[in-house]
Amino acid sequence: MAGRRLARPLAGGRRRGAHGRTLRGFSLLEALVAMAIASIAFAVLYRTVGQSSKNVVDVEARVEAALVARSILASATFAEDLVRQSSGQSGVWHWAVQVAPEQIAVTETGERPNTAPMPAARVVINVAREGGPPVLTWTTWKPYRAAP
Repeated sequence: MAGRRLARPLAGGRRRGAHGRTLRGFSLLEALVAMAIASIAFAVLYRTVGQSSKNVVDVEARVEAALVARSILASATFAEDLVRQSSGQSGVWHWAVQVAPEQIAVTETGERPNTAPMPAARVVINVAREGGPPVLTWTTWKPYRAAP
């Protein structure tokens, strides 16, 4: 072993080979660590993009369901009109309406009620996609044309 020179590290992580040449590059361990970090970053990015896509689809579904619910409410001026159409379908959306009579006291802001309670109906609208759970549930009140 008298004629052989061993590789010794130089400044900056380079090594000198047996014939005096400088060896450059990454070690296998450094390459594996870099690949592991890159794969973790790509996995997180993939999950984030997938979750964002799902959120966009969910928001679009809620917007469409809200448009269906608004359309149903706009089609009825009085609670009696909603009783006649308790359920239906609009495209892929199924909806159901529940109407329950209630007495509502009408007041000005900050004042006591000075008139008799108004006959109204509590209206609950559930909108769902075909065969799925409700995407949207709205609660509102509609007046009766005549007391129930």
